Amino acid sequence: MSGFPTAPDSFQQKTTAELQYLIENPGFYDAGVVARARQELRQRGALVPAAPAFPEIATPPAPTEYDAAPAGRGSRWLLAGLALAVGLALVWWIMRPQAVKPAMAPPRPIVLEATVVRPLPSFESEAAVQVARTRSLLPAADRADTTAAGRYARMARRYWLAENTAAHLTAQASTDSVTDVFPGQAGIGLERIDWFMAAKGYNQHLTPTMEARLTLMQQGLTLRRIALSNFKTRYEMYGELFTDRDQKRADAEASDIAGQLLGHSSKQVMQGNISDL
Repeated sequence: MSGFPTAPDSFQQKTTAELQYLIENPGFYDAGVVARARQELRQRGALVPAAPAFPEIATPPAPTEYDAAPAGRGSRWLLAGLALAVGLALVWWIMRPQAVKPAMAPPRPIVLEATVVRPLPSFESEAAVQVARTRSLLPAADRADTTAAGRYARMARRYWLAENTAAHLTAQASTDSVTDVFPGQAGIGLERIDWFMAAKGYNQHLTPTMEARLTLMQQGLTLRRIALSNFKTRYEMYGELFTDRDQKRADAEASDIAGQLLGHSSKQVMQGNISDL
């Protein structure tokens, strides 16, 4: 094995680091060389004492799964117990005997009170017959005046439409068979009366007989207007109707006038001046 020269002077010429290298690697050199290097270092006072050899501390083996302490086993048992308790409570809740609820009686069907709606007739067909009858009762000379007779017939039509409507509503009020539509129908009757009254205010150049009969029509419709207005107001305020002696008398007088215009004799003696009504 090759190495440094072994002469004494050669060790004295080596540096402390070189000598230290020799003693730190004794496996590469002769024992004498190493001993001489150690001696030289001792003489120089540079010999570093060798570090005491300590036995290697064995690294503890990694704990295996079966060596590990069961740290979480208690928690797992607790969670499992809670889950079981919740499951049992849920099963009991589902399987518990249900309280029998009392049978609910089916609701009774709503019975709507039937309201009989009586539509107001137009009275056109009735008025046509009445107008023809009224015109035929004129004297022959008056009927010959076709212009005046035509105007008279138109006024008679207005009268009979209003008279028939008012008489129809008065009959309902007298028998207490009116419904909620009565005020509206009474309003229609009043409009038909006003329709005649408005035309009566004009001079239509009729014969004296025609004018006298139109005045009689006016008197009858005046009675009808007072009665219808009272009926309408009472129903709107109180929801019911009642007739008194004056209303019955007015109805009888208006009906008597209508009969006279159709050629019937008067059934009662008129008291007072009816034109003042």
